[in-house]
Amino acid sequence: MRRAVWLTSRLIVILLAAPLAMAQTQPAPQQAAPTQPAPAVGKEYIIGPEDVLDIQVWGSNDLNQTVFVRPDGRLSLPLVGEIAVAGKTVQQLQDHLLAVYEKTVKGAVVTVIVKEIKSRPVYFVGGFAKPGVLQLTGDLTLLQAISLMGGVLPEADGEKGFLLRRDRKIPIDFDRLAQRGDLSQNPKLEAGGSVSGEVKKPGAVKFAGDLTLLKALTQAGGLTPLAAGSRVDIIRGDPEKKSRIRVDVDRIMRSPDGNQDVRLRPNDIITVPQRRF
Repeated sequence: MRRAVWLTSRLIVILLAAPLAMAQTQPAPQQAAPTQPAPAVGKEYIIGPEDVLDIQVWGSNDLNQTVFVRPDGRLSLPLVGEIAVAGKTVQQLQDHLLAVYEKTVKGAVVTVIVKEIKSRPVYFVGGFAKPGVLQLTGDLTLLQAISLMGGVLPEADGEKGFLLRRDRKIPIDFDRLAQRGDLSQNPKLEAGGSVSGEVKKPGAVKFAGDLTLLKALTQAGGLTPLAAGSRVDIIRGDPEKKSRIRVDVDRIMRSPDGNQDVRLRPNDIITVPQRRF
């Protein structure tokens, strides 16, 4: 059985952390990504693309806005127009808006609240109880993050896990970390550099210029236990002329240093078949 994933536009920056799961004879129950409460971040939080901000201007309800930071790091506001906000702290943006609005609104008081953090994702795929995306709302170590992802599955090959940070592969022994408390295997996580068919959440995946096959698969919840990861196909091209690109995802996962991930294009369709028995 095959299912398909199609791509639309979105900026995604990924750190991939995944132990390699061993083959299972029975499908594991699907797990939703961990639900995170509304972030409580301070005024020093640095705003990023795709964050959702609640901007309140006391004294003029018409100026109150809930806004989405576009992938280019900008947003539009009444009386302010286009403004670059990515890279600014919450306090810096609040001070800037106050300087603008107090010129037209008598006694204006401006409050900027980060309603949703979406600019700091860490992607978990493989042998976790709840594979998916975790947004970094503060300092978080790998062990703390694993607990939020439901822990490592008993059947996972914990000794052969790894963390991908930008172009660097960092070996992680999840058994030593979880069972022996080896803090050498417990790095602090950073937001930065890590479908359908036998995937857990088939459907559309938003596209951006740095979206790769592994990133798209991760957004779809990862492969199911029955997935034939060695025979993943990317269907590319216009309706009149399409091409098929065969990718061995299992090999990329086992040895990312020697097997390059595939960069995706808009409107690519990814299919993952079942394993042959």
